[in-house]
Amino acid sequence: MADAPDYLSKKYVDGVYVPSGLLVVGCLIVKREWLPYAIALALAMGGYKVWAMQVRKVLKPTEFQNFELKEKTIISHNVAIYRFKLPTETAILGLPIGQHISIAATLKQPDGASKEIVRSYTPISGDHQPGYFDLLIKSYPTGNISKYMASLIVGQVIKVRGPKGAMVYTPNMVRHFGMIAGGTGITPMLQIIRAVIRGRPTGDKTQIDLIFANVNKEDILLKEDLDQLAKEDAGFRVYYVLNNPPEKWDGGVGFVTPEMITKLLPKPADDVKLLLCGPPPMISAMKKSSESLGFKKAKPVSKLEDQVFAF
Repeated sequence: MADAPDYLSKKYVDGVYVPSGLLVVGCLIVKREWLPYAIALALAMGGYKVWAMQVRKVLKPTEFQNFELKEKTIISHNVAIYRFKLPTETAILGLPIGQHISIAATLKQPDGASKEIVRSYTPISGDHQPGYFDLLIKSYPTGNISKYMASLIVGQVIKVRGPKGAMVYTPNMVRHFGMIAGGTGITPMLQIIRAVIRGRPTGDKTQIDLIFANVNKEDILLKEDLDQLAKEDAGFRVYYVLNNPPEKWDGGVGFVTPEMITKLLPKPADDVKLLLCGPPPMISAMKKSSESLGFKKAKPVSKLEDQVFAF
């Protein structure tokens, strides 16, 4: 949720009050009889500027809108961060922490027919960053939207709708989050982790432990960001697991096991929530493991109140 505007902030002083005041004072000096018109003009211009500077949420849950690709940062041969422009520099997506957006594209199918494909993604940016939103996307050979995104060039647009999803994070909603992510499943986790850490100054005491599983070391997305967050915040810890670890690897090896969950994540409790996001086979295995460790059985479709929540 966007903060209420601070009408005494520098942007309002420099952008509204000073120009309006100069107009009125200048008229008072040069042509006093024009003063009523100058005041009316200053009020009109000032009012318009205040209106234009308001933070506006742009997402519409039932309607796709076009957003232009502003920047494309290549991370690896099949991973990139895509930055999309919002209508104004003060506009925000209006995406609650924990929710995601739908991206749609009409794509040709193997039989030659065209079909609209829709996929869900979680931005790695937030509403505290107005004017744009960022998506971290890994392109898969068999992917529809991910391959389409990889083909985009700056200036082209995508269709976006939202918000959607059952998770809405609020500060201190639980005492402790346990998180298990695989591959690009890190994006909703990162969204919540950053929100918790941003909330520390205002009293968010939530503890977070994350197990992040990948195949190879080079597959670990946003590792530098995660390591920096863990370094700066004592309430966040991350543990990496690899199928094919390099020599002298000090993280986990193989698949995420019940033993790892027991050792690294919080024990089941009413004020603990386990968050899961990753490939379907991994999520299925983690649901079974969590139940065997005493967590409540995960539902096929997760709801906010569930102890085990799968994105």
